[in-house]
Amino acid sequence: MVWALKQTIGWWAILRWAGRFMCVAATVVLVATLGIASAAQADDPFCALPPGDADDIRLCANYPFDLTSFSSSLEYMVVNKAVQTPFDMFAWRAFTALNWRDVAPSEPAPDAWQSMPRKDAVVGQDMAVACRGSGDTSGPLVLSDLVQADGAAVIDQNGNPLVYETRINAPAAAYVAGLTSQDANFPRGQSAKAPPSVHVKTAWVWLDDDDPRFVTERGVVRVPAEQSLSGQPLCLEGLFGMVGMHIVTKVGSGNGDEWLWATFEHQDTAPLSPVARRINSIYSKDLFPNGCPAPKAAQSYLLFDPSCPSCATNVPPPMPFWSQAPPFARARDGSPLAPSRITRCWQIFDPTQDTNARWQARLADTPLAQYRLITNQWRGANKSPLFEHGEVPRFVSNVTMESYLQDAREGSCLGCHAEARTRSGGFADFAFYLSELGP
Repeated sequence: MVWALKQTIGWWAILRWAGRFMCVAATVVLVATLGIASAAQADDPFCALPPGDADDIRLCANYPFDLTSFSSSLEYMVVNKAVQTPFDMFAWRAFTALNWRDVAPSEPAPDAWQSMPRKDAVVGQDMAVACRGSGDTSGPLVLSDLVQADGAAVIDQNGNPLVYETRINAPAAAYVAGLTSQDANFPRGQSAKAPPSVHVKTAWVWLDDDDPRFVTERGVVRVPAEQSLSGQPLCLEGLFGMVGMHIVTKVGSGNGDEWLWATFEHQDTAPLSPVARRINSIYSKDLFPNGCPAPKAAQSYLLFDPSCPSCATNVPPPMPFWSQAPPFARARDGSPLAPSRITRCWQIFDPTQDTNARWQARLADTPLAQYRLITNQWRGANKSPLFEHGEVPRFVSNVTMESYLQDAREGSCLGCHAEARTRSGGFADFAFYLSELGP
């Protein structure tokens, strides 16, 4: 390990790391004696609003507006893994508020994602709105993103491509509407009356019937002529189940100006590869030299076909052409395309798994219990060759939205979005869609 560190960051960094390790290691006994990890986890409330004490076991519809638990000491890696827990609790509170209609349908849902404007409408590039019809009978979803960020498609076990939608909350949308400068700087969360900027991206599968395992919504998919088997544009109405959700929040405290990057998946999406790595495998030069094979006894998953053990995993299919009826994913000759075989290449952080279990138990009577937080990434380290942007946990991917980017050393929400630029070439404050903003 010392040799690897020397080659990567030089002796000066080794000494700096060693000094930091000695400093934080001296607190190990104290941490264990006082039970800091257990206390930090036990004291996190389920609701974003007061009273918010240790006895607060309510679930509530309010989106969290700020988080003060930032640290740049790397203590969550070396001493106290529970440092991650407040960030994961924040993510679950946000996820619950956004999907409150599936928790308490009879109660108001002030921050539900369905009430947020769609990204395409905000930037003035809404080609799919014509598919909705005059009465909006098709439902709130308007799905025009047919591929992932890298341009590849994923085909579920029913032979249908996953589809995607991005929404922006009111503070962020108002900021975009008034943006006149070359560089962007979205509003930060300060209080319940000054909420944070929030971006939400969702991934969906086509459902034949209502399924209580999913957050479901009716909607319409817009297929442009060039992606249609018939050569004509399509508007396909249907019922959809949510399989993935990114939640990006800009809070006012700590390093929150670089946003919090939470991502959720449905638990039935894909199996964990037997070579899956820990998400802080920062010393490894080759992350997955032999790929991410499937486990030998894999069951059927939404994005994994177990019927072909010799088939490759995490390989993009040919670009699908959409038919007018399921299965929608077709080759140019009209034949159905084979389902994808996606495996998860990264393990979930131990404290995150503990937090998932707590929330799934509290949400046991709702569809939200079928989802899991993969992580909530934040800038919690000094920027260095090991942590290019100071992001922790280091490697983050969602198998429904970054299926084929899991083996990339740039596999980081914060790191990837740091490259975003506005249409005029300025800093886009981590929002790629600002490059689409009309004049």
